Amino acid sequence: MSKRPARIIGLSFIIGMLIFGIYFAKSRQEPKTLRIVGYASKQFVSDMVKWNLTVQKTADVNGLSAAYKKLASDVNDFKAYLVTNGIPAKEISIQPITSNPMYDNYGHITSYNLTQNIFVISNQLDNIEKLSLNPDFFAERGLLLQMSNLSYLYTKLPELKKQLLGEATSDALKRAKEVSSAAKVKLSKMREAKAGVFQITEPYSTDVSDYGIYNTSTRDKSISVTITAVFGLK
Repeated sequence: MSKRPARIIGLSFIIGMLIFGIYFAKSRQEPKTLRIVGYASKQFVSDMVKWNLTVQKTADVNGLSAAYKKLASDVNDFKAYLVTNGIPAKEISIQPITSNPMYDNYGHITSYNLTQNIFVISNQLDNIEKLSLNPDFFAERGLLLQMSNLSYLYTKLPELKKQLLGEATSDALKRAKEVSSAAKVKLSKMREAKAGVFQITEPYSTDVSDYGIYNTSTRDKSISVTITAVFGLK
């Protein structure tokens, strides 16, 4: 074999390895990207309320049966009272009565605590608020109102979340254009986007949580979300 072909083969091998090395080095380089966080928020008003009540009556050792009947009667009267005040019966849910014995220091049963849970779910927010703030019905019957709580909800939350995600994405694109223009580079397509958790709080609250917040204690609410978007650069 002559020296000339061998030199050509050797040179070709060197050039090939050089091309492969350049390609490999480029493939190991991080692509040019721009990471931007978009943000969107909106205030809204709840359109549904859940009234959660727990009523309690105490019975002596020998009066458990009578107390059951009296509590059941009082709760049925309460349901009728709500219906009279414009709350449909289908929006009222009454749970079974539960009883817990009370003991003295010697382990003897001294009395029983009877409790019953009632749920009212309605879109009549003003009416439910008015009824929940009036304790007369329970006071007149000697019923202990162990717990009474209003939870404000929003039935169109899925649609609102979609709207916020679109606005946060648009905000990310707007910010990316501003940054790329200032840096004098050309912006390419969005390569990926990741939504953060929704924060639903009372208006003007600064509370945030890694797992998201859904505040139900106020009728007026604020919802916010972030989008982390990655754009390519030309």
